[in-house]
Amino acid sequence: MKYGPSLEPTMRADRSLDAALVTVVIALFVAAGFGLKELPGGASEWMPKEWKGVHDCAKGLILPLLALRFGLALSNRSEDRVLRNRILTAMGLCWIGDVTLTFSGETAFLIGLVSFLAGHVMFLLSFRHLFTHDWGWSPRRVQIIAGALLCGLLPVVAHSLWEPAGDLAPAVMVYAFVITAMAYAAWRLASGPGVLLLRLGTTAFLASDLILAFGRFGEAPIPNGHFWVMGTYIVAQWALTVGFTEVALHRGATRR
Repeated sequence: MKYGPSLEPTMRADRSLDAALVTVVIALFVAAGFGLKELPGGASEWMPKEWKGVHDCAKGLILPLLALRFGLALSNRSEDRVLRNRILTAMGLCWIGDVTLTFSGETAFLIGLVSFLAGHVMFLLSFRHLFTHDWGWSPRRVQIIAGALLCGLLPVVAHSLWEPAGDLAPAVMVYAFVITAMAYAAWRLASGPGVLLLRLGTTAFLASDLILAFGRFGEAPIPNGHFWVMGTYIVAQWALTVGFTEVALHRGATRR
């Protein structure tokens, strides 16, 4: 999308926030690289424990920075307050999940799961808002291929995780269904500004959560699982933020 002179301050703010985000991400991975030892069952050990403090602070800053980027980009430029508010709500719920999952234990995991589930529902409602407000559909063959691949994934996840997840199995399956539906919604959108990033974001989110689930409930830790989970998660949140920003700005421009 092309920016005019009036958007130059926003572009400078975007670059500053992107630089801050890169710094935070580097701090997160450096802390994990030096201090984290991954254990079976999704557990971890931090030595020395100060690295965990650095990691958790960095993790807690990712979504506030992205939310600020999103909010500034749409400030006084988008008439679509419903879409904006739904995205910000989704990001807020995911942030609660981020913070909660810095704690250990089943209770923290369940709260984090519910928070992210609610966030994904808000993202789904955002896609629904686009479908019901004049955004077109992707070609039918794209919808069929994406639907077949994603629907084929669900039975595999259910078969692999139902028994290991124990009492959490129903919640995990509901979560898997919702995030799969979110990914499918992105592939149903017709091509346009930001849509490719939305497809990247939802697909990366699905990959991140699958790695996390199999790492937590599997018999052995996934090699470098934390780096794969957080790497795909950061890509997902960044792509969703920028993708929805471009979508909202495009919709605002076409209304004028």
